[in-house]
Amino acid sequence: MKILNVEVNFWAALGLEKLLISAGYQFLSCSSLCDAKKILIDQSIEVMIIELKTEADDIESSYAFLRLLQALYPCIRVLVLTDINDAALLNFLAHEFHSVLFLTKKASLASIVQNINTLAEKRPHTSTRSRVPSLSLQEFHMLKWLARYSSQQDIALRVRLNNKTISHYKRSIYTKLNCENNVQFHHRLTQYGFNRTHVD
Repeated sequence: MKILNVEVNFWAALGLEKLLISAGYQFLSCSSLCDAKKILIDQSIEVMIIELKTEADDIESSYAFLRLLQALYPCIRVLVLTDINDAALLNFLAHEFHSVLFLTKKASLASIVQNINTLAEKRPHTSTRSRVPSLSLQEFHMLKWLARYSSQQDIALRVRLNNKTISHYKRSIYTKLNCENNVQFHHRLTQYGFNRTHVD
């Protein structure tokens, strides 16, 4: 089985490579989603290991990559390693991507190998986050707008929605992410890789 690992950290990639090669897997590694797209064209990959958010790729670009991967390469199984622990966000992603397993970056090496074996055997897996409220697709897309613009009126004009609708989305997101104020909320957005720069 051929595994592609997308990892920015050289030492983490090297350690994972040694572990998986010793377990009998073929292993390729690259440092960005852009590089992964090039490798997928030339190689027959069965399992990918990616980070949900890196310094180079924010959560939105990871989401777009996973959607593209699911559409173009439906047979590829994906293990996503993340240090994000917001259940509503992870539940949303697990619901969107059925061939993807989400695992904490702090998981043991044995757990990583066990999950790769699960993916390799294409056994169905169940989400452990089903009881937790999930972000909706609209709420997920609203995260970038809330990160980029401080005024709900600005957002409403740009996305052509009523200001009250934006307010509703914002309150719902705050509740699902357990944010009590703007400082906590913008800290979460920064964790996800969103920033407050204006991109039109």
